[in-house]
Amino acid sequence: MSRLLNLPSELLARTFSYGNRSSLKSLRQSCRFISQLATDQLYRTVRLKPGETSQNLLQGILNNPNLRRAPRKIYIDTVDESLNYEDEEEQEWPQGWDNLVPQMNELPRLNAAVLCFDKGFSSDSTSHVHYQDFPQTPQFRFQAMHKLFSLLESLPHPIQELGIRNLQADNPKDPKTLAKLGKVLSGLLSLRLSITSETNDAATEHDLEYPEIRKFFKELPSTWLSPAAPSLQHLSLCSFEYMGFYPHLDLSNLFFPRLKTLSLGNFCFFHDCQIDWILKHGDTLEEIYFDECAIFYDFCIIEENLDACALPRNTLVRREGSNSLYGSFEKRWHDIFDLFAERLPKLRHFRIGRSNWHTNIPFEQERDIKVGLHHNRYMCCYDGWGPSPYMEGGDLKNLANLKDGWRLSPECDDEDRAALRKLLAKLGQSVQENYWDSYYDDYIVDLVQKRYGSAEWYRIHKLQSSG
Repeated sequence: MSRLLNLPSELLARTFSYGNRSSLKSLRQSCRFISQLATDQLYRTVRLKPGETSQNLLQGILNNPNLRRAPRKIYIDTVDESLNYEDEEEQEWPQGWDNLVPQMNELPRLNAAVLCFDKGFSSDSTSHVHYQDFPQTPQFRFQAMHKLFSLLESLPHPIQELGIRNLQADNPKDPKTLAKLGKVLSGLLSLRLSITSETNDAATEHDLEYPEIRKFFKELPSTWLSPAAPSLQHLSLCSFEYMGFYPHLDLSNLFFPRLKTLSLGNFCFFHDCQIDWILKHGDTLEEIYFDECAIFYDFCIIEENLDACALPRNTLVRREGSNSLYGSFEKRWHDIFDLFAERLPKLRHFRIGRSNWHTNIPFEQERDIKVGLHHNRYMCCYDGWGPSPYMEGGDLKNLANLKDGWRLSPECDDEDRAALRKLLAKLGQSVQENYWDSYYDDYIVDLVQKRYGSAEWYRIHKLQSSG
C-alpha cells in the first residue's frame, strides 16, 4: 500500500479511470487518500433521467459538499422508457426537473453536458400527414433545449463540451433560446450532434421533401457551427439521413483554426470543395473519422427540388430518357486517401467504415468504427426513386436496368485498398480491414426490416446479384 501511495496522484487518477463502478466502490473503502481519488472517478460523470431514482441520486450529490466537486460531465436524458409509441401519449417535462436542473450550476467543476432525446421525431407541421407519432413533440424538445441552455448560461464558468443526441432536424425559433445557444456555443472545445429527422413510413422516398429538414441543414452552419468556430477542437456530425447533397449542407464557408478532430457520419462527398474544406484544416487536424460516409459518384434531382440541391442548375445536365437533372463526381476514395497522406501533415489517426448503427444513430463512438471499405462507400442519389433515393451502384443492375442514364458504381477496389493501407501505414496504424461479409449483409437486412417493414426485396436482390 505504501508503494501505491508514493505514486503521483495524477497517475493514480488515470489508473482508476479504467476501473468499473464495482472496483471504484471497493476502492472507496480503503484509505482516505485513495477513497477521494476513487470518489472523484466514480462521480466524474453523472446522469439525470426522468425517473424518481435518478433525480434522488443527483439531489444527493448536490446536497453533499464533497460529492458536489466530482462531476465534470452530465447526461440529461429526457427519454422516458415507460412510454412507447403505440400509446400515443405525449411526454411531459418530468416533475421535479424545474427545481433540480437549475441547481446544477452549483457543480463547480462541471465542464461538459449532453442532452439526449428520443430517436423518433415527428414535426407538428400541418403541411404533411404523419403516419406515426412519437412521445417527444417539437415543443417538448424546444422546451428542453431552452432549459438546458439557460442552465449552461448560468454556470460560473463556460462549459467546454456540448453534445445533443437525436437533435431534431428543426431548429428552435425562439429568439431567447437562440441567443442562449449562441452564448453556450461560444468558446466550446467540443461539439457533438447526432441528427434525427422525420420519416414517412408509407413513402420514405418523400422524407427529404419536408421543409423542416431542408431548412435545418441550410441553417446548421450559422446556427450551430459558426458561433463555436474560433475555439472548436472537436467536431462530430452524424445524421439519420445522408447529409451534404440533398438536402444541402454547405460547410465550405466555415473555418475552424484550432480543429484537431473531425468525425462525420452518413456524410456524402460529391464535389471537390468538400475535400478542399477538410484539407484547409491541415495545420491542426490530427484525427478523422468517417462513419458510413459515401462518395456520391452519380446523382439526379427532380427540377422542382433544385432549391434544396447542393449544386446550381447550370452545373447539371439532362440525360436521354429522363426529365431529371444529372451530375457526377469523378474523385474516388483512393484519390482522397492520397490527398490526406500528402496534405495533412499532422494527421495521426484515421478511420473509415462503420460503428454500431443497429439501434440508434451513433454517438460518441468514433473510436468504435470498424475500419473497412464496404460496397456502400460509393452511392448514387436518384431523386424520386423509392423506398430511398440513396442507392448502391450494384442495385441498379437488377432494380433499375440502367434506365434513364443511371450508372453503376466505380470498380476500383484494388486502388482504394492500396491507398488506404498506404495511408494507415504512414500513420502507424495497424488495422485489419473488413470488406463485405455475412455480418454486414444481415445487418443491412435488419435495418431495412425496421425501416421499410420488409427486407424481402433486399434478400431477392442479393440472391440475383450473387447469381
